[in-house]
Amino acid sequence: MKKKYSIFLGVAIVAVGILAFNFLNGQGDPVAEITNEPIAVEIMASRVTLTSIPYMIEATGTLQAMEKIELFSEVQGVLQRTKTSFKIGNRFRKGQTLIAIESKEHEAQIKSSRSDLMNQLAAMLPDMEIDYPDLYQKWEVYLENLNVNSTTPPLPEFGSNEEKLFISGKNVYSTYFNIKNLEERLSKYYIGAPFSGIVTESNVNVGTLVRSGQKIGEFVDDSNFELRLSVPATDNKFLKKGMKVDLKTIDNVQSFQGTIIRINGKIDQDTQSIDIIVEVDHQDLRDGGYLKAQIKGNALANVFKLDNSLILENNKVYIVKDNVLVLHPVKIINYQGNMAVVSGLEDGMLIAGQRIANAYPGMQVKIKGQ
Repeated sequence: MKKKYSIFLGVAIVAVGILAFNFLNGQGDPVAEITNEPIAVEIMASRVTLTSIPYMIEATGTLQAMEKIELFSEVQGVLQRTKTSFKIGNRFRKGQTLIAIESKEHEAQIKSSRSDLMNQLAAMLPDMEIDYPDLYQKWEVYLENLNVNSTTPPLPEFGSNEEKLFISGKNVYSTYFNIKNLEERLSKYYIGAPFSGIVTESNVNVGTLVRSGQKIGEFVDDSNFELRLSVPATDNKFLKKGMKVDLKTIDNVQSFQGTIIRINGKIDQDTQSIDIIVEVDHQDLRDGGYLKAQIKGNALANVFKLDNSLILENNKVYIVKDNVLVLHPVKIINYQGNMAVVSGLEDGMLIAGQRIANAYPGMQVKIKGQ
C-alpha cells in the first residue's frame, strides 16, 4: 500500500513540474519582445517657415555730451562774484557770464595806452596840417572819437603810400596794435557760456586767486548727446548714416531713439571693430551714462530664427524625418539676443524644438501633439 502511494506521489510531482515549466516558457516570449523593441522619445518640434528678418546689431556704449568744454584761465586774478555762481549743477544760458576775474589793473593799463595814442595823434596833427592838409580833417575826427573808457576804433584807411609812411613814422601803428592786444586780453578776464548748459565740474571759489593755466571746471550742453558704439567690422555693410537706433537703459526701464550720424572709416586693428556715433537727446539722459543699442540693418532673405541652444557643434541642428532624428548643417548669419538667424534650412522641415538628452542621429522620436 505504501509502495503504491509513493509511485502516485512521484507521478504527481513530475506532472506539476512539467506544467510549471510550460507556463514559464510560454510567458518568456512577450517579455523578450517588449525589451528589444525601441522606445520613441516624445519631443517638441517646429515647422520651418523661411522669411525675411532684419539684420540686428546689439552693442553697449557710453553717452558723451556733444558740446563739452574744459575751462582754463588764461589770466591771473581774484575770482569775482557773478549773478549765478560757477558751481556744479548750476545752469547758464548762452552768452551768460560763467567766470569773472578781477581786471582793474589791466583796465588801467589799457586806459594808459589809449591816452598815449591820443597824445601821439595830437602831436602829429600840426605836421600833417602843413604837409598833408587834405588828410588833416580825417585824422582830427578820429582823434575826437577816441575815449580812454571806450574800445579803440579801427584806424582810418590809408589813401596813399605817403600817408601810410607818415603815420608809421609817428609810431601810431605800434601803439594802436599794442592797445588792441591789451583789449583782446581783457576779454580773457570774463568767460561767457558758448552754449546753454550745466556745470559738471568746478575747481574755484569766489575770492580765491586764479592763476594762469589753472583748470576752472567743466561745462556741458546736457540736451544733446553722442553714443559711441563699437561693432564688428563685418557688420559695416549693414549700416549707413541716418539709420534709427533703439536705445534702452541698462535696467531696461527707459527707452529712447537715436540716429547714426557718423561711421568711422578705420577698423581697430586689435579688436577688428569699427566705431559708430549715434545722436540722441532726452532730458533724462546724463553725460557718462550707459545705454544698450539695437540697430536694425538690411533685411536677410530666406532665413529662420531659432534658439541658440538648439545649435550643436559644427553648426548643425537636429531635424525630424520619418520620426527619426537627422543632423542638418546650418549657417549662422546673425545673433539676436538668445536667438540665432540661420540659413540652410528648407520650408516645411521639422526642426527639434528642444535639447534632447543623449540624442543621436537615427534616434526614434515622436512629435508632441501628433
